[in-house]
Amino acid sequence: MIQTAKKAALGFLLTALALVNFHAFSQEDTAPKDIQTKANPVASSDAVLAKAKANYEENCLMCHGETGKGDGPMASMLKERPPDISDGKILAEVTDGEIFWKITKGKKPMPPFETKLSEEDRWSLVHLMRSISKTKPNTKPH
Repeated sequence: MIQTAKKAALGFLLTALALVNFHAFSQEDTAPKDIQTKANPVASSDAVLAKAKANYEENCLMCHGETGKGDGPMASMLKERPPDISDGKILAEVTDGEIFWKITKGKKPMPPFETKLSEEDRWSLVHLMRSISKTKPNTKPH
Protein backbone atom coordinates (compact mmCIF):
# COMPACT_ATOMS: atom_id res chain seq x y z
CA MET A 1 0.00 0.00 0.00
CA ILE A 2 2.77 2.46 0.90
CA GLN A 3 4.67 1.41 -2.25
CA THR A 4 1.61 2.25 -4.40
CA ALA A 5 1.18 5.63 -2.71
CA LYS A 6 4.85 6.44 -3.26
CA LYS A 7 4.60 5.49 -6.94
CA ALA A 8 1.46 7.60 -7.35
CA ALA A 9 3.10 10.58 -5.62
CA LEU A 10 6.23 10.19 -7.74
CA GLY A 11 4.11 9.98 -10.91
CA PHE A 12 2.18 13.10 -9.90
CA LEU A 13 5.40 14.97 -9.11
CA LEU A 14 7.01 14.02 -12.43
CA THR A 15 3.88 15.06 -14.34
CA ALA A 16 3.75 18.38 -12.50
CA LEU A 17 7.45 19.04 -13.19
CA ALA A 18 7.00 18.19 -16.86
CA LEU A 19 4.08 20.63 -17.14
CA VAL A 20 5.98 23.39 -15.35
CA ASN A 21 9.03 22.75 -17.51
CA PHE A 22 6.94 22.79 -20.70
CA HIS A 23 5.26 26.06 -19.71
CA ALA A 24 8.54 27.70 -18.73
CA PHE A 25 10.15 26.88 -22.07
CA SER A 26 7.14 27.19 -24.38
CA GLN A 27 7.31 29.93 -26.96
CA GLU A 28 4.31 32.11 -27.59
CA ASP A 29 3.42 32.26 -31.28
CA THR A 30 0.90 35.08 -31.36
CA ALA A 31 1.79 38.57 -30.27
CA PRO A 32 -0.71 40.28 -27.96
CA LYS A 33 -2.93 42.83 -29.77
CA ASP A 34 -1.23 45.80 -28.10
CA ILE A 35 2.14 44.59 -29.42
CA GLN A 36 0.78 43.75 -32.89
CA THR A 37 -0.35 47.34 -33.41
CA LYS A 38 2.60 49.05 -31.73
CA ALA A 39 4.64 51.42 -33.85
CA ASN A 40 8.39 50.99 -33.72
CA PRO A 41 9.55 53.39 -30.96
CA VAL A 42 13.10 53.51 -32.34
CA ALA A 43 13.66 56.04 -35.11
CA SER A 44 15.45 54.59 -38.09
CA SER A 45 18.85 56.06 -38.97
CA ASP A 46 22.12 54.95 -40.52
CA ALA A 47 23.56 54.43 -37.02
CA VAL A 48 20.55 52.32 -35.92
CA LEU A 49 20.77 50.18 -39.06
CA ALA A 50 24.54 49.75 -38.63
CA LYS A 51 24.12 48.53 -35.05
CA ALA A 52 21.23 46.28 -36.11
CA LYS A 53 23.40 44.82 -38.87
CA ALA A 54 26.13 44.04 -36.35
CA ASN A 55 23.57 42.34 -34.08
CA TYR A 56 22.17 40.45 -37.09
CA GLU A 57 25.63 39.25 -38.08
CA GLU A 58 26.33 38.05 -34.54
CA ASN A 59 22.95 36.46 -33.76
CA CYS A 60 20.96 35.81 -36.94
CA LEU A 61 23.23 35.36 -39.96
CA MET A 62 24.22 31.79 -39.09
CA CYS A 63 20.64 30.65 -39.79
CA HIS A 64 19.00 33.41 -41.85
CA GLY A 65 22.03 34.00 -44.10
CA GLU A 66 23.79 37.11 -45.34
CA THR A 67 20.80 38.36 -47.32
CA GLY A 68 18.04 36.97 -45.07
CA LYS A 69 16.96 34.15 -47.37
CA GLY A 70 17.16 31.48 -44.65
CA ASP A 71 20.28 29.96 -46.18
CA GLY A 72 22.87 30.57 -43.48
CA PRO A 73 25.60 28.01 -42.73
CA MET A 74 23.54 26.46 -39.88
CA ALA A 75 20.23 26.39 -41.79
CA SER A 76 20.79 22.95 -43.33
CA MET A 77 21.20 21.44 -39.86
CA LEU A 78 17.76 22.58 -38.73
CA LYS A 79 14.61 20.51 -38.98
CA GLU A 80 12.77 23.51 -40.44
CA ARG A 81 14.41 26.03 -42.74
CA PRO A 82 14.47 29.58 -41.33
CA PRO A 83 11.99 31.90 -43.02
CA ASP A 84 13.09 34.14 -45.87
CA ILE A 85 13.05 37.55 -44.19
CA SER A 86 13.98 39.20 -47.49
CA ASP A 87 10.61 38.23 -49.00
CA GLY A 88 8.67 41.49 -49.27
CA LYS A 89 5.35 39.70 -49.88
CA ILE A 90 5.61 37.89 -46.56
CA LEU A 91 6.96 40.78 -44.51
CA ALA A 92 4.42 43.24 -45.92
CA GLU A 93 1.72 41.16 -44.21
CA VAL A 94 3.41 41.23 -40.80
CA THR A 95 3.34 44.17 -38.40
CA ASP A 96 6.43 45.67 -36.83
CA GLY A 97 5.10 44.53 -33.45
CA GLU A 98 4.74 40.94 -34.68
CA ILE A 99 8.32 40.95 -35.95
CA PHE A 100 9.49 42.41 -32.63
CA TRP A 101 7.51 39.71 -30.76
CA LYS A 102 9.11 36.86 -32.75
CA ILE A 103 12.57 38.28 -32.11
CA THR A 104 11.73 38.72 -28.43
CA LYS A 105 10.03 35.37 -27.75
CA GLY A 106 11.61 33.25 -30.47
CA LYS A 107 9.97 30.54 -32.51
CA LYS A 108 11.55 27.12 -32.56
CA PRO A 109 14.20 26.54 -33.56
CA MET A 110 14.99 30.26 -33.15
CA PRO A 111 15.74 31.10 -29.54
CA PRO A 112 14.21 34.07 -27.74
CA PHE A 113 16.34 37.22 -27.64
CA GLU A 114 14.42 38.88 -24.82
CA THR A 115 17.35 38.68 -22.43
CA LYS A 116 20.19 38.67 -24.96
CA LEU A 117 19.34 41.88 -26.81
CA SER A 118 17.96 45.11 -25.39
CA GLU A 119 14.48 46.24 -26.37
CA GLU A 120 16.04 49.00 -28.48
CA ASP A 121 18.26 46.48 -30.27
CA ARG A 122 15.26 44.23 -31.02
CA TRP A 123 13.28 47.15 -32.44
CA SER A 124 16.35 48.12 -34.46
CA LEU A 125 16.38 44.63 -35.98
CA VAL A 126 12.79 45.27 -37.09
CA HIS A 127 14.10 48.27 -39.07
CA LEU A 128 16.81 46.07 -40.57
CA MET A 129 14.25 43.44 -41.61
CA ARG A 130 12.14 46.17 -43.22
CA SER A 131 15.24 47.35 -45.07
CA ILE A 132 16.20 43.82 -46.20
CA SER A 133 12.66 43.06 -47.39
CA LYS A 134 12.11 46.54 -48.85
CA THR A 135 8.84 46.86 -46.93
CA LYS A 136 7.37 49.81 -45.05
CA PRO A 137 6.59 49.96 -41.35
CA ASN A 138 3.26 48.32 -40.62
CA THR A 139 1.00 48.58 -37.56
CA LYS A 140 -2.19 47.03 -39.03
CA PRO A 141 -2.56 43.28 -38.48
CA HIS A 142 -4.10 41.30 -41.32
